[in-house]
Amino acid sequence: MLVPTLLQGAFLFALGACVGSFVNVVAWRWPRRQGIVSPPSRCSTCGRGLRWWENVPLISWIALRGRCRTCGVRLGPGHLLVELGSASLFAGSFALLFAGPWQEPPGSDAWWWLRLGPWHAMPAFIAVLVLWGCLLAIALIDAETGFVPLPVTGLAIVVGLVAMTVQATAFRGGSGALAAGWPCGSPSPAWCAAGVGGLLGVIAAAVALQLGLVSRTFEAAGQDQDWTPARSRREVLKEVPFLLMPLIGMLLGHRFVTTGALAAEGPVWLALGASGLGLLVGAGSIWITRILGTLAFGREAMGLGDVHLMAAAGVVLGWRDSALVFLAAPFLALAWVAVSGGLAKWRGQPARELPYGPHLAMACVLVYLGRPWVVPAARVLFGIA
Repeated sequence: MLVPTLLQGAFLFALGACVGSFVNVVAWRWPRRQGIVSPPSRCSTCGRGLRWWENVPLISWIALRGRCRTCGVRLGPGHLLVELGSASLFAGSFALLFAGPWQEPPGSDAWWWLRLGPWHAMPAFIAVLVLWGCLLAIALIDAETGFVPLPVTGLAIVVGLVAMTVQATAFRGGSGALAAGWPCGSPSPAWCAAGVGGLLGVIAAAVALQLGLVSRTFEAAGQDQDWTPARSRREVLKEVPFLLMPLIGMLLGHRFVTTGALAAEGPVWLALGASGLGLLVGAGSIWITRILGTLAFGREAMGLGDVHLMAAAGVVLGWRDSALVFLAAPFLALAWVAVSGGLAKWRGQPARELPYGPHLAMACVLVYLGRPWVVPAARVLFGIA
């Protein structure tokens, strides 16, 4: 019985390495406004196109000793580490979800994966893997440029919503799974309807933004000298009407179910509601922090890219893990400041600042894959989960 598991794990390791190779391309070309697919892979120094055997993830870098075969320029270990990290994420997710230390009782979210197995849980598992690839690309781009690529977060959101809906309708474990665990949390029917209502509110707010009914804020954020504390506070208050629409949608959805005017017992309601609630909790927690921080300090606190990042994570991870990520990310940021600052001081160099996006992405991975240990610790520290 161990052989099939090992083969599946090896396949996912190789798949993750290929995804990591593509993430390397995206992270390099996106900030430089180059095509993702065309031109084909080439050396960034001499411009020579790479042969197929120079493009094999992990193996090619090791065989070429991290250098271009033509000009001999050193490529650095970054490419190798990204491919290895992506491969480890894919294989580690498979091991922890289907063959790992999930020792929770029936009805729990973790037990859901073991009960269905990798084939019947494939749509939900694909959503998790796509999220890891997107978060890795986002972290690399954000670390270099300070901006989160919104099309990448949008891809993760769309794939997550579609995959969870397919999981609920076309695969075993959909109907009736509300009482038997669900991969992104198991909210009640009323809260599922609140999640759907909130999603409709987000769509309405996005339409209002495109029509100019809701103002875009901090459009000249690059001109820091123009943004006085008073102006920053006025600007961030313009985002409140956008937030009110999802909130009203949640309240209406929850009200309709509790009064019996809307039934939310079907698998589609479960999928969209659970994912929608995760999106709202993840994005809302960061957005509210952004508004309160800006009002308190008189300057833009956190970017809207972080809001989109947490929205993508919430669709797949669910409301509970999104809350845990929100609580864990500041500790990772503080740890980075302490470690990087200490190393920089030891080397006599200035400390390198890192945007908040990579910390959020790392917190998502740690919370999700460390669930057997994170959840008990959260129960003790915060009295949640």
